[in-house]
Amino acid sequence: MPSTFVKFAVDEDKDGRKDIWHSLPDVFGSAANFLSGNGWDAEYTWGRQVKVPQGFDQNMTGLDMERPLAEWNRMGVRRVTGKNLPHINIQASLIQPSGSTGPSFLVYQNFRAIMSWNPSHLYALAVCHLADRLGGAGPLQ
Repeated sequence: MPSTFVKFAVDEDKDGRKDIWHSLPDVFGSAANFLSGNGWDAEYTWGRQVKVPQGFDQNMTGLDMERPLAEWNRMGVRRVTGKNLPHINIQASLIQPSGSTGPSFLVYQNFRAIMSWNPSHLYALAVCHLADRLGGAGPLQ
């Protein structure tokens, strides 16, 4: 989108042009600027895969159901390893893109920032999981 380019493109390689077609530094700098401008917070991750207890209320799923991590923990949501969720003050939403029998994820503001690029849960999960895998994380459970 031209308006997005005007608002977020940066001249990361300092050659006097914002060139996302031929300059990888400009591409990555502009992408980072876009995500930052749409709520990305480098202090946090995008979210995590989690386990939900049997009989979990499916009405609690969806991006519109934002709750503090501590509340999700009280509802029995756990890390995929079974351990309690971290004790950090952050809002999260539970999504289950494949329904209640598929994997579950608690997602944070950074997930929403990725979705500002492309508003698909599956796209955002693919981007986030790929980043995790590149960082050394294992496959989804």
